[in-house]
Amino acid sequence: MYEGIRSPAVHMPKTMNDLVSASTRFPNATFWAGGTFIMSRHDYYPTRESNDIISLGEVPELKRINRTDRYLEIGSMVTFEQMLTVGKQVLPGLLQTTLESTATKIIRKQMTIGGAICTPQARLSLPGTLSALQAEIEVKTCLGQKTETRWIDINRLYDRHGTLQLKKNDLVTRIRLGFERENFSSFICAGNPMINPEETVMLSFACFYNQAVINRFRMCLTFPTTMFLIPHEIDMMMHGTMLPLSTQQIDRVVRSIMEGVFSSNEHEIPAIQLERARRFVESAMHELNAQSLSER
Repeated sequence: MYEGIRSPAVHMPKTMNDLVSASTRFPNATFWAGGTFIMSRHDYYPTRESNDIISLGEVPELKRINRTDRYLEIGSMVTFEQMLTVGKQVLPGLLQTTLESTATKIIRKQMTIGGAICTPQARLSLPGTLSALQAEIEVKTCLGQKTETRWIDINRLYDRHGTLQLKKNDLVTRIRLGFERENFSSFICAGNPMINPEETVMLSFACFYNQAVINRFRMCLTFPTTMFLIPHEIDMMMHGTMLPLSTQQIDRVVRSIMEGVFSSNEHEIPAIQLERARRFVESAMHELNAQSLSER
């Protein structure tokens, strides 16, 4: 039954230099973070094409959480549960809610920030939330014995279908968030992205306003295997808008986003995803209105 099956070699670098060296020597190896997605796949092992594994768990630089005057910087090997220990005073409310809503506590102790945003096969909840919060990521590109490091907007990691755009020699090492806090946020998820991704929809929404005037309106709608929609035109349309929103303004937002859903996908979208997406956007708008009215 297992004839021809090879066991993967596991490399365990202890420093960033070791990691660069290993990724250069074994360009086809799989970077292994928490392993929660890989191990959940029914055919991850054994296979005839078992790639070597580069474990990231022993590199201390990837497990740090640093706070500066301007940013919160999170290493890519920090787990969800470790992030939650940072506290509500530091974490944006939207990020806190997203982390708490993901999986179980046992899995969150193993699931890493970098692994959640770099899973090739599907988009989970975290990328949408980091997009709504305008997070940046540090990407190291291994070029032989040296590396090239750059900070990019997290939106550039994916195309409109949510396909990961990293190259084989790219590695996400840190995530950076500013300390400006959203006045209102909403995270809504229906379905299970691991079990029934074709039915699952996730909405991450952050709104920044001052004296009832919107100055930033960021939303990300995620269908795990087919869509990663960031409607930038809505942000521009809503800038300077007074709260609460009228029924006509809410209808306009919902209609514009649903048009974006249809235009961004060449394949037929399941009706349940379309209906959930529409209701999520409408619900978030009404919640925003309710909060703005309660503050008067």
